[in-house]
Amino acid sequence: MKLIPALDILDGKVVRLSQGNYQTAKVYYQYPVDLAFHFADNGAERLHLVDLKGSKEGRVCEGRLFADIRRSVNIPCEVGGGIRKIEDFHFYFDNGFLPETDFLMVGSLPFVDKDEFEKIVTSYANSLLMTVDAWGNEVKHSGWLKDAGYTVEKLIGELFAKGINNYLVTQIKRDGMLEGPDFGLYDFILQNFPQINLIASGGVSSIDDLARLAQKKLYGAIIGRAFYEGKITAQMMRDFSNLQQKT
Repeated sequence: MKLIPALDILDGKVVRLSQGNYQTAKVYYQYPVDLAFHFADNGAERLHLVDLKGSKEGRVCEGRLFADIRRSVNIPCEVGGGIRKIEDFHFYFDNGFLPETDFLMVGSLPFVDKDEFEKIVTSYANSLLMTVDAWGNEVKHSGWLKDAGYTVEKLIGELFAKGINNYLVTQIKRDGMLEGPDFGLYDFILQNFPQINLIASGGVSSIDDLARLAQKKLYGAIIGRAFYEGKITAQMMRDFSNLQQKT
């Protein structure tokens, strides 16, 4: 299971939200590029880059910063927030991101522009990381502000039928709360869709949480507030990564 630290960016700074509420934004780092390099040097196997303003406004706002981050590290990245058209894929792949290893995240597009989403699936299905944001079992979109009218199972089922294999599922109720992941949700998804690459997000609070997620054969797990508030240290990340490689 890959360790994937999250850099959630708002106004050029690394912040964290609680349960997706923008009013709770807390600034942790002023220099995202330096932090990205630090993660890459301490056991991270991917980076999770989120354009929070872009997600809320429906347009890419931090694309240049994310391009700088990607050029500064030697590990793959997944980038999202405000990606609404195929030209956004062209922008990132023209600016340091690699379609063979990096992912571009899309969550809202199937609900706000189905035609554009179909274009992206046709051209970039293997580079597409679908973000499924759940409140309980109900899917949200547009910065977690709108109801999608789908359950997690129904949405993944439809997307998997289109040939999409990569999914990041966030339990909003747990996100930024340091209360532990929604293990039951991930068990349910993998029981129904054992073929997919599943990344868990929301609630990781300790190395023990990561070890329990790793037992489920997930593709990866997002580390957010647990790192920023010292629950998981860089040394812990290195040790965990080394142990994963040995096993």
